[in-house]
Amino acid sequence: MQINPIILPSWLTSKCVFQQGVELKIEGVAAPSATITLEVVKDPTDGRKVSKLDTDYGVILSREVTTSSKGKFSFTIPPYKASGDAYTFTFKCLTDQTVLTDIRCGDVWVFLGSDFLSIPMKEANATKAPLKRKVMNYLRFFSPVRSGLEEGEEVYPADDKEYYKNAEWIKVTETKKLAEVSSSAFAFAYRLSDQISYPVGIVDLSYNDSTILNWIAPFAMDRVEALKDVVESMGLYLDKEGYEKLLWIDKRKKMVVELKEEFEKTKEIGDIDIGMQDELKQLQGEDPDDIQPLDIDFPTAGDSSLNDAKGHKENISFSSASQLDFNMIPEKKENPGKLSEEDEKKFIKLKYRMSILYRTKLVPLKNLAVRGFCFSPDKGELLFERYDLFLMGLLTTLAEVFEPKEVFDEAVMPSILFVTMHPDDVDFENPYSVLEFNENFTAFTKLLSMPSGIVSMHDMLLPDKTISFILGTRLATIALGTHFSPKMSKSSPEPNDIEIAGNKRIIKFNNLGSGLNAQDATGEITGFAVAGADRIFYPAHAKSLYGMCIMVWRDDIEEPQSITYGFTPFPHDATLKNGEDLPILPFRFDREPAYFAPDLSFTHCDKLEFVGKRTPESEFETLEMYRTFKGKGIISQDNIHKLTGSASLRIRYETDKSLYGFEPCLEYASLFAPIEIYGRSRIQLSIFNPDQKKKKLIVEDFGEAEIRQQLTWQTITLDYSEDGPIRLNSLRIYIEDKERNGEIYIDAINFI
Repeated sequence: MQINPIILPSWLTSKCVFQQGVELKIEGVAAPSATITLEVVKDPTDGRKVSKLDTDYGVILSREVTTSSKGKFSFTIPPYKASGDAYTFTFKCLTDQTVLTDIRCGDVWVFLGSDFLSIPMKEANATKAPLKRKVMNYLRFFSPVRSGLEEGEEVYPADDKEYYKNAEWIKVTETKKLAEVSSSAFAFAYRLSDQISYPVGIVDLSYNDSTILNWIAPFAMDRVEALKDVVESMGLYLDKEGYEKLLWIDKRKKMVVELKEEFEKTKEIGDIDIGMQDELKQLQGEDPDDIQPLDIDFPTAGDSSLNDAKGHKENISFSSASQLDFNMIPEKKENPGKLSEEDEKKFIKLKYRMSILYRTKLVPLKNLAVRGFCFSPDKGELLFERYDLFLMGLLTTLAEVFEPKEVFDEAVMPSILFVTMHPDDVDFENPYSVLEFNENFTAFTKLLSMPSGIVSMHDMLLPDKTISFILGTRLATIALGTHFSPKMSKSSPEPNDIEIAGNKRIIKFNNLGSGLNAQDATGEITGFAVAGADRIFYPAHAKSLYGMCIMVWRDDIEEPQSITYGFTPFPHDATLKNGEDLPILPFRFDREPAYFAPDLSFTHCDKLEFVGKRTPESEFETLEMYRTFKGKGIISQDNIHKLTGSASLRIRYETDKSLYGFEPCLEYASLFAPIEIYGRSRIQLSIFNPDQKKKKLIVEDFGEAEIRQQLTWQTITLDYSEDGPIRLNSLRIYIEDKERNGEIYIDAINFI
């Protein structure tokens, strides 16, 4: 048994990647007051022979220090350039020797946070693309247990964990271990290494059941006092004493669960343990049966003096038990296992416990030099007020844990890349909460002195096992733009300038890369809305100009006062991207009070389906946009016979008692019916009557009008029959036709 083994940082193992271009600080423990040496050897991996006189290979560094009285030592390795060559680190102290092999010098990135960044490879599907063997050999991953609790650890400790027990760097050839690695981290590393042609190491810390509060260190709370005040006001601040009290509450709750399970098992076999039942009641704060007042009486003789209630007005039979001297009975002690109401109120779910992942996952990584970080928030963080303070706390924590702490060259300044919150996290009680969260998130990145970027996920609504891979690729794209190629995007595109041209507004964007990539370059772009002086937003027309800017307008608004894009809880029609597949971030030009445009995608009449939620709890799915409710009909798209947009609705029908009826499906949860349309009192439909038969249009709550027998598009306008804003729980549209069969085209439903 080695008495004083050499203990190195958890992140420094064989197969690791260390950060190129910055000093590497190694702190460890060995025998006290002893000499310890470090030798670094570099060997080519491409099989070429090198001269013994070549100072770039062979033994390239030798260091020697004396450990302290407690055995502590520290080495500082000078900056090296990235390459695919192999390094060997050899540490010697007295008779002990530690050799680390197959080490690479490249870029190190840290993934932390929640949501899609934490989805492992085994639960995701990669996009269909061939993988290059050379690139795969460059990839290394350091992935400690997701929860931070390693084997034998049942609770998050109150003290910092200095070292991981079992964590190690892995290569892609270790497929079983690779299956547990974040799929986003893998896609990120592959895309990055493929472009820069040198090793990339990922420290994969993300955990799905976590919030930003888990990652923030206690010292960060002290340095950002406003954050501490916010956390205290939420009842989530924990000093060491408060956390130990919380661990006691955890222990009691766990005992209740275990006893319940054991008691149920004994009941099933008919062997009821009264003692176990009493203990369970004690833990639950109840009085066990054997210490409750007994509903019995002591037997007495008829002439017993106990039958005479001394001092009582009436001679009645009293319980003989009531005549006992209760001063002789020991006072019942308060149950030490009982959880008081106050204790129950102090209970905090793990994902809201301050610093637990900092102590178990970040502290062991102290002094690790990195290129940057990727962070994704959790839905639970919608509850946090002043989220910018939480982000400051996170950055304060990361700056203290990781290297370099002092940067004199901007080229080695670490960056942080953020992922926006996904629309699936929307709170139906507060539908715009995710949009506002992402808006504040984006604003925060503009205040940072360190390089930063943000990637939106609003365009990936449908459940798909490739989402996490796509996210990793997008993060790699902005990492390349941030650190390597000024021509590439450093973030998802945002508006940065606007020009006025009559009633039209021309919006310019940053981070366009190779330009805008609309789904239909010749047609209109959806997702934009315009407001006039009344601050009521309506869907707007939008077209791409030369792939570099967007022209937005609405014919009935002469002086647009504000514009939004994708500013709805579920922006399924906001599909505009740049040439590097980065979606344009949803935005609004100002934060003044307004009535935002509801989802009126059914009015375009150019799609038969859309992506939404059937119920608040269901997943996103492709939903039908229109349906027939009277008669029989086939509703299809026609890309040729249209008035506006990319298509119109072609309806071939068979009437029922001279009526055919269809309607947009407005009952889906993601549409938030009733749909309220302010500042409008009429509906306008564009109709084409191809068979030139006499017909009538009837719109529920709006009235009816004759459809002319002509081969031209005709516009029919009907007044809303009620006062106030238009409220739509449904919009039933009838075609009255005396003939049994017919055909009609409908395009551009407008509210005016």
